[in-house]
Amino acid sequence: MLYGDLPEVKVEGGEPLRGVPVKVANPPKTAVLGLPSSQQMIDRLSAQKSIRRPLGRRKSQTEYIPNMKADLALFNAIRQDKGGIDFDEFEAANAISKLTYCEVTDCERAGDGYRITLKTPFGETIHTLGIPTMRDVSFYRKAVVASTDLAHGQEELRYRIEPAVTLYDSVSQKIEGYAPAFRCADVPPHHKSAAVVEVVQAMEELDPSFDPNS
Repeated sequence: MLYGDLPEVKVEGGEPLRGVPVKVANPPKTAVLGLPSSQQMIDRLSAQKSIRRPLGRRKSQTEYIPNMKADLALFNAIRQDKGGIDFDEFEAANAISKLTYCEVTDCERAGDGYRITLKTPFGETIHTLGIPTMRDVSFYRKAVVASTDLAHGQEELRYRIEPAVTLYDSVSQKIEGYAPAFRCADVPPHHKSAAVVEVVQAMEELDPSFDPNS
């Protein structure tokens, strides 16, 4: 199945809906979800945060803090069967996590760029990206994480997805595995971010730190 090609789901006592069916075993519940818009995903991701705690001698520990209220808000916004049984924040967070799952499974050099393969609930998608300039990579690195100092030497970290989206849009060349109506600009923000992170890491591996003794 292509990403964005939503199946038709039969709903008891109502008209068929386009979306992804999700279920809860106990207590038994079902819902039909559409795909979030780019802005909805950006809002959801902007609400997430991590806390970095010092452990001494330049070591630290980073803990991801889930925002289930943001997941529940997104769940209710994209739910297609509006009259269905309510999901709580734990059930909604689980459903949103599965719906928005993506993982890089391959990254290979392709001419003057890279081909990045993402695994999604709909199947694989492939992104062909050009090589970003060092200027663009530098701006991305500086802007992608916003930090706030907390008590006891702790830091609150928030990942800003917009810089990844901007960088992706500047180098995107081709996409595969998406519904025909999708253009490069229509790729979900979390997919764009995963592809950009992989390309930046690949560039770093090809250009190791300067060593005058090598």
